[in-house]
Amino acid sequence: MPLSRLPILLMLAALASAQVGHGQPLTVPIELDYRIVQHALGSQLFSGPEQTALLYTDTLGCNSMVLSNPQLAGTDDGKLRLQTNLAARGGTQVGDSCLQLFAWSGVVETLEEAYISADGNALAFRVVASSIRGQDGGRGVPGLVWERIREYVQPSLEGFTLDLRPLLNGTRGLLLEALPGADTDIDRLLASVRLSGVETTSQRLTVSLALDPPELPMELAATAPGDVLSEEELARWDSAWQSWDAFATWLLKTLGTELAATNPELTRALADILLEARYDLRRALEEDSRGEDPVRGLFISTWERLAPLLREHREDFPATEAFQYLAFISAGDALRALDAAAAHYGLQLDSATFRALARLLMPGVGDRELEYSTAVDPALRSLLGFDPQFTDGTGGDELFGPPFAWLVAPAQAAPVDPKLLQKLTGWVPKASDLDTYLAAVNLLLQSVVSGERDQGKVPLRFIPIYEHLILATAWQESCWRQYVSKGGQVLPLRSSAGSVGMMQVNQHVWRGVYDPLALNDNIAYNARAGNEILVHYLVDHAIRKKEHEITGDDSSVARAAYAVYNGGPHHLSRYRVATTSAGLKRIDNAFWKKYQAIETLGPDAVKACYAP
Repeated sequence: MPLSRLPILLMLAALASAQVGHGQPLTVPIELDYRIVQHALGSQLFSGPEQTALLYTDTLGCNSMVLSNPQLAGTDDGKLRLQTNLAARGGTQVGDSCLQLFAWSGVVETLEEAYISADGNALAFRVVASSIRGQDGGRGVPGLVWERIREYVQPSLEGFTLDLRPLLNGTRGLLLEALPGADTDIDRLLASVRLSGVETTSQRLTVSLALDPPELPMELAATAPGDVLSEEELARWDSAWQSWDAFATWLLKTLGTELAATNPELTRALADILLEARYDLRRALEEDSRGEDPVRGLFISTWERLAPLLREHREDFPATEAFQYLAFISAGDALRALDAAAAHYGLQLDSATFRALARLLMPGVGDRELEYSTAVDPALRSLLGFDPQFTDGTGGDELFGPPFAWLVAPAQAAPVDPKLLQKLTGWVPKASDLDTYLAAVNLLLQSVVSGERDQGKVPLRFIPIYEHLILATAWQESCWRQYVSKGGQVLPLRSSAGSVGMMQVNQHVWRGVYDPLALNDNIAYNARAGNEILVHYLVDHAIRKKEHEITGDDSSVARAAYAVYNGGPHHLSRYRVATTSAGLKRIDNAFWKKYQAIETLGPDAVKACYAP
């Protein structure tokens, strides 16, 4: 990551903890990890081969001083300690040759204070104490020689500054972008953006950025809870949540892809956070008639999960990746900060703001990458732990997969009989053909189970539990129905929040993972999609996190897997937690009764769903 982009991102990171007071300056702490400062120091001063800084040399190289290998750390008394290796040579010129008198190497240590430069645009440093020692630990050079060395060392180190003008300009630009149409007060706000102080601890430097907020109206254009949204408000609603979903997906996919090779566990956790964000979105869509702002709550809940995880793992990254890693943290903190400030400044988390924030993180990101799209994304599937391609296993996969997908034989394809698919398509069961219908659906589900068995992802010990799980889930979600009759038409079974078909696969939660047309129109595709999700939650969540060992009951993994299927990754243990809401308990208890009925009666148990 170019160093010039970093201060903007550091500024954004600090906004998360900003406090607003009426008539009072807004102070924003910006935390600078010492690895960041050291990287900047190396780029500016130690830019020679192998991190060297040539302080002095004569024309023959007879006399020279070279610093190398800078190591920066904070002290408990608010100073910075910089240790560098020093190699010095002294001699005298004899004709065109050099008569070398001495060669010395050791370590120079300086204690420095950080302060805001006179022009207010940079972080500067002054040396308050310095010392030198030889490689053997002794001083090693006479006092006069050390004074001569210090004449070169100290000014060079004090000449280093960390230019924060990009931070200030980035702050102004971001506020201008987030406050479209504001009156002249915004000009005063932008002019007031400044650096107001710096604090040094043993862990980091904290630079304070300040601005004088204008007196902006506190009113926000919001619909009161319980009001029905107008068509215009619904359109804004849709635009807002789609912009959020597109940005969150891009951000977490970028993070996960970047970290996949170095930290697969962190990548897995990021994938779970993305799914949690989308389950939150599903719940928000279910409640859209309440007129509540969709984006703020969605962003807050996601960032509250993401930020602690990123901060916990910040030291896991090598120093060479510290800038990029911090940039990701900063982008999330910036969004959180914008939300916190919106009530006071009228800031809005909309597509323009998300696009601007994304481009602060990655200037080269294009609009297409931030667009809301329902197309299947192989990279997103990989991030979530699925095979990049997905088909229905009937031989008609080219209808639903990406272009030329039929040239590749996906490893997970299940042997679904195309004639069975044709028979089930558009079939809404009646009392007279219920037995035939349920038998046909059972054949479909058994073919899916057979294909999954062949893949070997589910451990043999849990195969019977898995088989009961998929049958019970399809029962719980839809009574084994893909279609319903409504107004004289046969339509795919849909919920108000966008869950479709026999497995009620939610099109918002699984956007980019499955083809929405196929989820609606192809019962085999829908069954396999739901199966893939269930297996993922069963194996990668319930079994991996040892739910069966916690409870002492192997069937607990089925209860945990369904809880996640219904509510998202953090719902894993809700079936056994006393604080679970009554509504969720009813859902979990209903599933468990169905699971037990499947265990006892097999597919015939589903007839109870159609009892008069």
